[in-house]
Amino acid sequence: MRRIIAVLSLIFFTQSVLFAQEYLWKADFDYFFDNTEYSKSSFFDSETMQGIWLKPLAGITWDDHKHAVFGGVNLLKLPGTDEVLDKVDVTMYYQYKTPKVLFKAGAFPRNEVLGNYNNFFFKDSVNNYLPLMRGIFWQIGDERSFFNLWLDWTSYATATTREKFFFGFSGKATKGLAFADFQSYVYHNANTRPRTEGEGVHENIQLQSTLGLQYANENSFEGLVAAGVLMGYERDRFTNELHKPVGFVARADAEYWGIGTKNTLYIGDPRMRFFERYGGDLYWGTQFLRGKSYLESEWYVRLIESERVKARFNLNMHFSEGNLLFQQMFTVSATIGNFTNPVRKNTNYPWKRIFK
Repeated sequence: MRRIIAVLSLIFFTQSVLFAQEYLWKADFDYFFDNTEYSKSSFFDSETMQGIWLKPLAGITWDDHKHAVFGGVNLLKLPGTDEVLDKVDVTMYYQYKTPKVLFKAGAFPRNEVLGNYNNFFFKDSVNNYLPLMRGIFWQIGDERSFFNLWLDWTSYATATTREKFFFGFSGKATKGLAFADFQSYVYHNANTRPRTEGEGVHENIQLQSTLGLQYANENSFEGLVAAGVLMGYERDRFTNELHKPVGFVARADAEYWGIGTKNTLYIGDPRMRFFERYGGDLYWGTQFLRGKSYLESEWYVRLIESERVKARFNLNMHFSEGNLLFQQMFTVSATIGNFTNPVRKNTNYPWKRIFK
């Protein structure tokens, strides 16, 4: 009798899940053009980054969209190369989502979960060419107040490749116009397997914490001012070297009718002290932090901002080593499918008439 009850229960559960399923699909198109004019910098070389991503994705969701499993492929084409495709990557993850909880496990887009991290942590080239994180992400709360933790495994240990991974925490607490937030990560760069003689473990730890005021109203004006500290811990275990850089951070952002600016200032100890030795193998943030001071002033226009299409132009100015350096960016994103997409406030920017 117990076996019969167990079998019937299993059948009932399976049928309940099957009949409650919903199939989701979408195809994302992303184009990026990123031109940097850094000839006066001793930290960066000038370059032009350009790429086209096509990212079809399908999934199954159940239990009122709380649970879902997704799978897809990311195809990158670099204009001007002879390759049909320059990179093929796989998106594949499980998701649990409620109004107050988000959990992902697998390979999923970084910009969907770590949008509160700036280029002090992940520079533009990382976001352009390495959009996926592989690991777990868990968050509780909502947009105004939240806490999350995450793991991103970036390299598996073999005889020729080192074991590398990130784990981090971030959060935000808001009361009225005031807020406090922080972002952090630990980047652990270990050895190969089996161990390579003459190589050791390297670590890069960063924590940014700020206090500020944030305002938004129905007339499409948004503003933010904040100040705080950026602390670091850089260690080379093989040579027994250790650096603990600390600096002051200030932020000032504003946007009205789709025209905006974001400004971030750093003043303090030079960072990335092992960059000449390990470069991007240890540091994923902007190299401008190698100086004692750095100001990024980003100015942008949202040319198109709708549920399905986004287009944006940026003119970024970088003040570093007493020089003014320029960067121009143009991005276009389009999506089709039956996913539910978040929509910004329905504001008709004057220049939208150009696209009608």
